[in-house]
Amino acid sequence: MRNGRLSRRMFLGTATAVGGAAFLAACGTAQTGEMAAEEEEMAPAEEAQEAEAAPEAETVELIYLSRDSASTTEKVRVFFDRYEEETPGVTVELQNLPSVNEALTKLRVAAAAGVPIDFLRCSWGSYLDLVEAEVLQPLDDFFKRDGLVTTEVFLPATLTQWLDQGVLWGMPASGNCDALLINKQLLDNAGLEPPPIDPADASWTMDSFLEYAQAMTLGNEQFGHTGGVSAFNVSGIATGTYFGEFCWSEAEKRGNMDHPVFIDALQYWYDLREKHRVVPNADEAATIGGEQHIWLSGKIGMHISNGYRPPAEFEVIGAALPYTGEAPNKSGRAWYPAILMGSGHKVDHAWAAMKWMISGENSVEYTLAMGHTISPVAAVSTLPAEQLKIDFGYDSVAHANQSAYSGPAGWGLLRYTTWGEWRNEIGPVYEQFNTGNMTAEEYGRAATDLLNAIIIPQ
Repeated sequence: MRNGRLSRRMFLGTATAVGGAAFLAACGTAQTGEMAAEEEEMAPAEEAQEAEAAPEAETVELIYLSRDSASTTEKVRVFFDRYEEETPGVTVELQNLPSVNEALTKLRVAAAAGVPIDFLRCSWGSYLDLVEAEVLQPLDDFFKRDGLVTTEVFLPATLTQWLDQGVLWGMPASGNCDALLINKQLLDNAGLEPPPIDPADASWTMDSFLEYAQAMTLGNEQFGHTGGVSAFNVSGIATGTYFGEFCWSEAEKRGNMDHPVFIDALQYWYDLREKHRVVPNADEAATIGGEQHIWLSGKIGMHISNGYRPPAEFEVIGAALPYTGEAPNKSGRAWYPAILMGSGHKVDHAWAAMKWMISGENSVEYTLAMGHTISPVAAVSTLPAEQLKIDFGYDSVAHANQSAYSGPAGWGLLRYTTWGEWRNEIGPVYEQFNTGNMTAEEYGRAATDLLNAIIIPQ
């Protein structure tokens, strides 16, 4: 499956997963050649003549706007080429821009000119300003019209980011999730058993994680952990998840980094480096890693990653994220970029393409094209991870397992356009904490005060 397509055997083996058959039927299956031929034979001759005389239908061009790498865009082009082959009369133009601001400007300008973008792949999170500008089309009616229940089609956690006041503005299209990667050789050398791959296993605690990191640390030449908390830990916002607390309460619209448990979590991750010395400092990391990421050096026992990376030259196994707190496991974060629909006269064509994107095998192919490990479509959610293991030997099943537990990146913050302002303001403050010039309690309170003042101004 080097071309990113799911093996047919694997796909067919899951077509009858819970909700799978009904979903695939609702997404619309093309008529077989036999059925089409029968209908054509039954058509009266005069109808056939009218059809021959009818003018060619005008081609519908759909515009897909994104902010992706050139290599990803090439894969997406191949993906939509197949849609064009299967859907005569419809073409998809890819418009890939290098920055969020340029993509948003393009979206607004196109809408103002009366030629709105049909799809927007939103990978950065904030979209409420686009809702307010009335350049987006809500999606609920399209799903209801076709008998699709979103909480049955998708993993429920994939919808959180894209719902606002009960209205769905984005269709989850691919995803990734934090999980723990382990250097199997260093694990064996330390005489340790592989940690559980099931996030519900309560034996894999934060104390256990520290013990494993200590066992795999040898002076300043080998360390137990790279030091990363999450693929999205801007200014410490993910630290509390490992102890059951989020940085932001969307229900209460307030910051939560001043919670005593969150403050303890900030201290825990700081102590891994400064007190327990299981994480290399900057100089040690430079010596060990050189020009490559320190994880690839083979001298680090554990690393938290959000998905597929270039293969290491040592055996890597996956594990669940450790957790200490009230069940269920809440560690880390998951992220599910979505397709947003522009408002305009081509919404039905856009919806047909969007529905095709999330239909079984298509969803898996798109997920792999994005370099992601998890399909948000419940019936096939783990298939990208399984396919990666077949193709590359990369054990990303742990990421798929963790995705049923981890909350969305930002925990509600990313939908707000003021998120960027908070990020800029808190950065220097977090540096003060990280360099030992501020206590965890002082930092937690400062971060929370800024969240409450900036995210939703009173």
